[in-house]
Amino acid sequence: MHFIFLTLGYHPDRVGGAYRYLTAVAERLAERDHVVQVIYPKPVAGRGESEVRNGVHLHGFPNRTGHPVTNWIQENGWARQTCRSLRPSSAQPCLTVFAHAFFGPCFNRRWAPSVFLFTGPWAEEYRLAQSGRPGSWRRKWLDGCFQLVMRRVERRLLQKVQRILTLSQYYRTQLPRWHGNRLAPVTVLGGGVDFDRFQPDADRRAIRASWGLTEQDYLWLAVRRLDPRMGLGVLLEGFAAVAREHPRAQLWIAGDGPQRGELESRRTQLGLDQRVRLLGWVPEDRLPGLLAAADCGIMPSLDLEGFGLATAEALACGTPVLGSRAGATPELLEPLDAGLLFEAGSPTALAAKLRAVLEGRLALPSPARCVAYAREHFSWEQPVTALELAFRDLCLARGPS
Repeated sequence: MHFIFLTLGYHPDRVGGAYRYLTAVAERLAERDHVVQVIYPKPVAGRGESEVRNGVHLHGFPNRTGHPVTNWIQENGWARQTCRSLRPSSAQPCLTVFAHAFFGPCFNRRWAPSVFLFTGPWAEEYRLAQSGRPGSWRRKWLDGCFQLVMRRVERRLLQKVQRILTLSQYYRTQLPRWHGNRLAPVTVLGGGVDFDRFQPDADRRAIRASWGLTEQDYLWLAVRRLDPRMGLGVLLEGFAAVAREHPRAQLWIAGDGPQRGELESRRTQLGLDQRVRLLGWVPEDRLPGLLAAADCGIMPSLDLEGFGLATAEALACGTPVLGSRAGATPELLEPLDAGLLFEAGSPTALAAKLRAVLEGRLALPSPARCVAYAREHFSWEQPVTALELAFRDLCLARGPS
């Protein structure tokens, strides 16, 4: 089988859950001896424009830094040209996988069949990223125009492709609300975990000591991009409400993003400089150990949580997770224990849940139960097989592309 992915990033060249998801799927397709080509903005400095990594053929193109509209036009031109050069002869079937609406202008009916790997709504994510940021009326007007264009481009692509592949029932439900009912058929993929990497540490005491934790410390951990929709401001407020009552409790936030300065300032205002750590980006080789060292993970998202790889990976490491009732998080946690969920956007509800755990009034699932649940529910087999089925249904059934 031959797959061509068009994406805005590839892990670890660009950090983000959607890029980690795509990378995991692409590499597993390559492991099955399929031809996998990935087209994306030029890789980080020091890498060539084209390379083979873990069996996946990566093709970078210049990542412009000028005006957004000019960048969009030029980068789509480069992506279209690269895609055209990579496509096999008409006698060989090939499936084009759009992983972001940014590449909507690249769509070409002659490249059919094509599918959309939907990992998040472009316009809605942009709207939430801009929310709360100061700006003139002109800036807000331009933001509104950008959102309108993003929504229209995404809708057109969702209507033109032969199939939509998405991460959760939440996205499947929301897609018609964002874009109407005239969409391609939708298949839910789910997400997975690399169980060779994410598993309980054999010596948890030693791994905690390596992070400077004692047996008496209680570590709450959030692995999140520092972005307003992730609910990290709510998390700080909720933790502040219980911090004085529980001096051994600590909150660490792993990840980076545009909200870092704001979170640092709010941490200081709340008097939490000694209790809250912003770890920044945690290297891949250290992330499983950090998840295993934590007593409990937290997913405080406000909206648009499409799956939550950090939730699945924490559970695979034996670490329970508290999550907000936002996006797909309830899909992941409710079958394990409905008591792990709290109201999204409410510092009071979050604080009540933290307090109940710290005071022993809410029993968390055991490490063994978390691991067993993760292994039963979060396998990469499902999304990889779904892409193979899409290829068979759309490419082989229709003959040469």
